[in-house]
Amino acid sequence: MKDLKKFPIGGIHLPEEKHLTTDLPIERIDFPDSVTIPVQMHIGAPCKPIVEEGQEVQRGELIAENKEALSANIHASISGIYRGIVQRPGPDGSQLDCMLIENTGQDNKEVLLERDYDPSEIKKENLVDIVKRAGVVGLGGACFPTHVKLDPPPDKPIDTIILNGAECEPYLTVDDRLMREKTHVLYQGLNLICEAVGAERGIVASEINKPEAVQAIKEEAKNWDNLEGVPLDTRYPHGAEKHLIKAVLDREVPRRGLPMDVGIIVNNIQTVIKIAEAYYQGHTLIDRVLTASGKGLKEQKNLLVPFGTSAGDIIEYCGGITTSDYHTVMGGPMTGKQITSFDVPVAKGTSGLVVLSPDEYSDAEKRVCIRCGKCVDVCPMYLPPNRITAFVNNEMYQEAEIAGLNDCIECGACAFVCPSKRPLLRWIQKGKAKSN
Repeated sequence: MKDLKKFPIGGIHLPEEKHLTTDLPIERIDFPDSVTIPVQMHIGAPCKPIVEEGQEVQRGELIAENKEALSANIHASISGIYRGIVQRPGPDGSQLDCMLIENTGQDNKEVLLERDYDPSEIKKENLVDIVKRAGVVGLGGACFPTHVKLDPPPDKPIDTIILNGAECEPYLTVDDRLMREKTHVLYQGLNLICEAVGAERGIVASEINKPEAVQAIKEEAKNWDNLEGVPLDTRYPHGAEKHLIKAVLDREVPRRGLPMDVGIIVNNIQTVIKIAEAYYQGHTLIDRVLTASGKGLKEQKNLLVPFGTSAGDIIEYCGGITTSDYHTVMGGPMTGKQITSFDVPVAKGTSGLVVLSPDEYSDAEKRVCIRCGKCVDVCPMYLPPNRITAFVNNEMYQEAEIAGLNDCIECGACAFVCPSKRPLLRWIQKGKAKSN
């Protein structure tokens, strides 16, 4: 394809397994008997409950906030009775403080935000305010509060908005379905952001392994001035924002820099749809689309799930697990976390729940490094994973940092190609935890 975009160095082509769910429309999961909503589902400070134990809450109602620090509001994802703070396991094995809401059969009609602006007169202050009140964060996984991203400092003028529809993780088809099912709303959101921040150009980018989505975004772009749909090569990790920027616009984000340093804001597909729904309709961020996939599940689905729904409730809705030997991953198989408890709740950054059967994974025995250099060849950050992990495993953390430890984006490409099956990503994560 003549206009196909791709970043120049590193990366890998992965087994995609998207065929399991790509043709399945998004469906809403049944409201569970209870939800446990983490008080921290974003980068920044945790929220503080503003409702009392035993209080009845309505779906969409503000239940937790933190006005004193970088944070993102939390709203009730179902209607019911708030029962207080409980502990639930997180995907990384930590214990999360969660707000327990018991579904007692109330009407789940959604409470909408009050809006005192004319939506046809787009002003940045109105957009930032409604996005902040709605609790919108980056839904691609970073979970950075979006109202901050939409208000860059005056010395960082923005000329382009890029919507990240690469979705290069195997199994996940969330952005694929949203680009096809909510194309117009997506472009509404893109146009809204461009107008608000003064960007001259807006781009929706998607890998070509989603042909119907690519066609949808290119067709819809014809209805808008200065907005376009751009196809990408199917190389992992196109979804990393620095690599997406390099692929689409050939701009290099400086080391430890941000996209705004080169005049760009990058947003996730679902995030922008939620922005549009908050601005034009008053919806708060109370649920998200995720992919439930893997051959270990009886039925694979793309689901709209209320926050706080447990992994177990999703698995039950999908008909259960088909084998006694399986691995369950919250998120995608490359960057997600393997979970051992089905009590882990869905949070704002949960993009998928993948249950792998034995023929989809292998626990190969790790062996010594054979100095083949394959990990270096595929590293999209131009780092030497073999050297970094050697330093980490010898507790030489300062040397690991000099070699690029904290520049690693944790894509896992190095571990995937390693012929010795060395857990390079896990070692790098260990090194970051020890050095910080």
